Amino acid sequence: MSDQSTISDFQPDSCDEPEVYECGICDRTFDSSKGRGIHRSKAHSDAEIKEEMLAEIQRLATELGKTPSQREMDDQGRFSVKAYQNKFGTWNKSLKKADLSLNKEGNVSDADLLAELRRLSDEIGETPTSRDMAEKGKYAPSTYSIAFGSWNDAVREAGLDPTRLREVPDSKLLDELERLTNQLGQPPTVHQMENHGRFGAKTFSTTFGSWNDALREANLEPNKERDVGRSRLIDEIERLKEVSGVVPTAETMREQGRFAVNTYKRNFGSWNDALQAAGYELNNRTNIPESQLLDELKRLKDEIGETPRAIDMEKEGKFGWATYETAFGSWNAALNQAGLSLNNRSNIPKSELLHELNSLYSQLGETPGRRDMDQHGEFGSGAYMSAFGGWNEALQEAGIEPNKRRNVPESELLDAIRSLRDEVGRIPTRSEMNEKGEFSGSAYAHRFGSWNDALIAAGLDPHKILRPSHLDHVVRSTWEADVAELLLNAGVEYKYESLEISYGDGSTYTPDFVTNQYVIEVKGHLYEPDKVMKKARAAMAELDNRQYVVVGTAIPADIHVPWENRGQITELFD
Repeated sequence: MSDQSTISDFQPDSCDEPEVYECGICDRTFDSSKGRGIHRSKAHSDAEIKEEMLAEIQRLATELGKTPSQREMDDQGRFSVKAYQNKFGTWNKSLKKADLSLNKEGNVSDADLLAELRRLSDEIGETPTSRDMAEKGKYAPSTYSIAFGSWNDAVREAGLDPTRLREVPDSKLLDELERLTNQLGQPPTVHQMENHGRFGAKTFSTTFGSWNDALREANLEPNKERDVGRSRLIDEIERLKEVSGVVPTAETMREQGRFAVNTYKRNFGSWNDALQAAGYELNNRTNIPESQLLDELKRLKDEIGETPRAIDMEKEGKFGWATYETAFGSWNAALNQAGLSLNNRSNIPKSELLHELNSLYSQLGETPGRRDMDQHGEFGSGAYMSAFGGWNEALQEAGIEPNKRRNVPESELLDAIRSLRDEVGRIPTRSEMNEKGEFSGSAYAHRFGSWNDALIAAGLDPHKILRPSHLDHVVRSTWEADVAELLLNAGVEYKYESLEISYGDGSTYTPDFVTNQYVIEVKGHLYEPDKVMKKARAAMAELDNRQYVVVGTAIPADIHVPWENRGQITELFD
């Protein structure tokens, strides 16, 4: 065969001085990276490896006299930045674990800083905040403030739109109030600033304490009274009702009323509570066009600066939460329809999350899964992952027995994989399913034979998702990793997926391990068994000077080794 490997392919390259591989933890030396990898995985715990990696950051920081950059670690450190990212999540998280301040490099070029901003924007799909840069980026936010004057100035320089306006000088805010007053002929309202102004009304409230305080600072007369009696507030609702012929909404009060909506909130608790005090029904009508409901969702999102909760709509919105429940089936379904992200924020009080979880439990009559919360709950399941560390942990905190069903339909199991894929942005690992998924990884192994077989059944490509530290190649399953380790321990030279075998109508098949005597295939659960059999028969027909060995499930082969007897493959090389 022209494409078949030869024995010479397996001979080590000759060199005068063999390369030495040193363990960065105990300083033992090995003559191959494989040997070092096997030693490290067996001789040192994960905690020990992390401790040594953090000590190396601190050593390099002492040597340099400052927090090392990623480039400096790659050039001068004993571990690569990639190793830190694998162990701690990000380089900046590694620095925090090592009790070092984030990089505040003064010698980073503006071009590099802006390129990193754009890269991070592409990664997260929106303009990054300074917190995003601190958690996921290459440089510290302060580096940008030093270089460009402020974070938002850096964002603009990168050609991105700021997510929020901060650090605006008081003088600029007061000038904007004066400009808009001259344009309108009267001091602007909050709504007018939002619609026609250069800054958000929240910027004024944050800077001066309140909207009216900002107006007073600009020597303008506040246009909405604060200390107003409840009877006058109700009279104003009735006046607007007589003018328009319909029960006024919070939006109507903002645009046409004499008092601020916040005044009603302070006096009655919410706008809807004020309507009830005035003897009017809430705006929970069923004939409101969906487009109008969705527009109100988007408006409220822009007003408060984040995805609104149902309680936000009740307090500050134009319609009641029940209107959305009736029109879309659930609050989150309405958010999805409006193109808004679910409430996965990390600042939602745990008590509020647990209350909603128990409410959903009562509504369903059974333990809710993550998908139930995403479809029917007020918050996204991601909010629970952030607050409690896992879905099951949230259930336990709420006093609800976690799901331990064994009769889960395959379709539901596979949907959970796809949902997790969408959440993490790539093909998930089994450990991620255990940590973040709705079901345990063992549920998939029990049902499909292995995690990779479950991925395939879900229509996902499991290629190269496992990278064992003691191997110099990727593997597609823990079974393959076990066989690779058996071969390494026996001193067997092999190549991984180095041989292509043609079969069928121009398709090719790549067996797992190729040695000078055997071609070894590791086979777990059979997915598409007819195709598997066709590949096996093609291998047996084409391999004229090697034997075809299958470890695991029995399929056509020269030699079959049951998985429980997998250690016997080393006897083939005695």
